[in-house]
Amino acid sequence: MKTVTHLQLVGSPRLWAGLVALVVAGAGCGGSTSAKSRGTSDSQQNGPPGGSNTQPGPAGTGGSGGGSGAAPGGAAGSSMSQPAPGSFGNVGVSGGQDFAAFRRALEGGKIPARDSIEATGFFAEHFTSLPAPTCGRAFCLHGMISVSKDLTRGGPLTLLQMGMNSTIDPTMVKKPPLNLAVVLDHSGSMAAAGKMEFAKEGVKLLIDALGPEDTFTLVIFDDKVQTVFGPGRVSDKEGLKGRVGEIGPAGGTNIFDGLEAGYRAVLGAPNENEQRRVIFLTDGLPTAGNTDAGAIRNMSVSYNQRYVGLTTIGLGTDVNIGLLRGLAESGGGNFYFIEKPAAVREVFMEELSFFVAPIAYDLELTFSELPGYTLKSIHGTALWQQVAGGGKVSVPSVFLVSRTSSDPGPNGGRRGGGSAILAELSHATAVVPGNMESLGKLTLKYRIPGQTAFEVQEAPVSYVPPMATATGAPAPEVPDFYSNNSVEKNTLILNFFFAFRDATALAQTDPRKALDLLTAFQPRITQRLVEWKDEDLLDDLKILQKYIDVLKLATGSRG
Repeated sequence: MKTVTHLQLVGSPRLWAGLVALVVAGAGCGGSTSAKSRGTSDSQQNGPPGGSNTQPGPAGTGGSGGGSGAAPGGAAGSSMSQPAPGSFGNVGVSGGQDFAAFRRALEGGKIPARDSIEATGFFAEHFTSLPAPTCGRAFCLHGMISVSKDLTRGGPLTLLQMGMNSTIDPTMVKKPPLNLAVVLDHSGSMAAAGKMEFAKEGVKLLIDALGPEDTFTLVIFDDKVQTVFGPGRVSDKEGLKGRVGEIGPAGGTNIFDGLEAGYRAVLGAPNENEQRRVIFLTDGLPTAGNTDAGAIRNMSVSYNQRYVGLTTIGLGTDVNIGLLRGLAESGGGNFYFIEKPAAVREVFMEELSFFVAPIAYDLELTFSELPGYTLKSIHGTALWQQVAGGGKVSVPSVFLVSRTSSDPGPNGGRRGGGSAILAELSHATAVVPGNMESLGKLTLKYRIPGQTAFEVQEAPVSYVPPMATATGAPAPEVPDFYSNNSVEKNTLILNFFFAFRDATALAQTDPRKALDLLTAFQPRITQRLVEWKDEDLLDDLKILQKYIDVLKLATGSRG
């Protein structure tokens, strides 16, 4: 079973296993997880047979050939996601989002809610990889380019994906003590569908997995907040699990005070070299205490800036998905929407094993415009800060994380936990085949724990558009260009996302227009994937067909 190592950014977008698609701390492979019904292993990421126009990596990136260890244009059926020798952590933006609410709506024959789909969650459904880290530093910065057709909206689509990974082997890193607080909603609504019992079982499994040096706190809340245990080391695990078993559902939902109590517990003994994290589980909306979503978010962010990470778990249909997503993204953690209460157990265990060591602080990723291209939009993070001449993402903490597989878990599992931040660019003039094009400059800055000096990397990103191969036409079309297989796959994923997002927005008021959009998109993407063997993308086609079927039913269409 292969080990996949990732870098997780805490306190900002998720820097996960995989990539920061600047389209920019996201995740390429493994990272945020969510309770979903489909799964694929990293050995199943297969590309088309030789049709892609791939080239060696952009200038300044340290090489970005055909994905991690894969040759450009790999043959059908060959694995393109095996890491190159020495390739471990992929860095992505934190704040893993969950796509399960969107899936659940379609499976129930309903049009999904507008807020049930966003780019981070959709990319978390997929597995992608990065080129080998050959820069000789703790992190290696990669700029990956895609120039193709926009299959949803028409016209050209120019993307710059920024990725980071590391040569640090997680098996060689001593795992520091974990300072963990679990904040558990035990309001009256948790009695429904066995949610309370599943949640308690998940906490018990987590307690069993704690090490002798780990610090643990268990906070429960309804209208009021109570600390059941800690902060302290767990010497009597059976006794503590017995106390967990006595927790019963009652009262309202005081999210503000419950979450803050968890944060305060892990900050009792500040230590830059330990893992400090809060896992927060709720099944409802704030109904007691300070119920203002903005105030809850601001409070949470203030603790994230002190290097405390947050993972949020929404259980059931009444949760404020937008709030929990935002909290997790700011906290450098994962957001899970749990469709089936039984999956709570898997989430707790996944989270405990996920973080290995803090290896950098105060990381900043910057994209600077160069003449010729301007930044049009960013896909994959809500934490992008636009500045004059570009933009940036700031991340308080970066963790090295390790997974043994991207296969789904025993309870229905989750996907590859991928993610990407992709910068969509606009060109002021027509692309000239054969002429060097400078897309922008990437800058990476961070400090190693215990040090005050910052390390800095810069990577100007450029490419030469390929010459058209068609003859006899007055203005032959420039062929699609992908600097490697990974960015090609992410471009296709983004096309699916555009189609689902735009159709969902339309469907709220005009399901007929939404149906027209998806039925126009379907033959274009189907033709584009005709030679692909990638299960991620083939599954996206199934989601597309399901969405079309739901819209046909909603509009009374036939055929």
